Amino acid sequence: MNTSSTYYSNINTELLDICHNATNVIEFGCGEGQFLRRYKEINPASRCVGFELFEPAANVAKQHLDHIIVGNAEERDLGYDGYTHEHFDLIIYGDVLEHFIDPWTSLKRHSQFLKSGGHVCACIPNTSHWSIIFNLVNGQFPYADAGLLDKTHLRFFTKATIISMFEACGFELEFVKPRKFQTQNTNNAIKQLAKLFNKPAEEISHNRIEDWSTFQFLVKAKKI
Repeated sequence: MNTSSTYYSNINTELLDICHNATNVIEFGCGEGQFLRRYKEINPASRCVGFELFEPAANVAKQHLDHIIVGNAEERDLGYDGYTHEHFDLIIYGDVLEHFIDPWTSLKRHSQFLKSGGHVCACIPNTSHWSIIFNLVNGQFPYADAGLLDKTHLRFFTKATIISMFEACGFELEFVKPRKFQTQNTNNAIKQLAKLFNKPAEEISHNRIEDWSTFQFLVKAKKI
């Protein structure tokens, strides 16, 4: 497990931007609580609960949040901690679902504690990114301490499979937005990938280029 100083304290500001003001909020994989700490600064009336597996990080989060649950989010039922079904207005997964053994079942189970019409906001790595494709073409799938191929990732998603997972779990997708980095490297990579199709990059479809160039997808979904 990665225990670097930034792994549990990073704030994904683009994910924060899509998280609307809500009364009762829970973040699974809250780390040291810095994301929800910033959220509470923006929405001071919100009651923010953090759920974290790594106890040292959870102990730091206790200083900032209204309640911390320490444990495995796939095993521990929120009812054990006194929460009733449809308690929360907003559930947040910041690069977390890919760490679950069974994210489909966990998403369904967690959604029981989300109000009808409540939202899930998530950030999920994209396995269709050009860097992974290049590695696969060269027979490589190199795990790392962080990033798209973080060695603790258990599940891998593309835009299409993200959409199918949320829909299967009883959500209506409001949007799935690309999060992109390294623009110049990406442009060069797309030109190289286009050659595999014997086409110039200009003739590759917009959807395929989005798949190749997106590092992570930001998701906002409403419970039906």
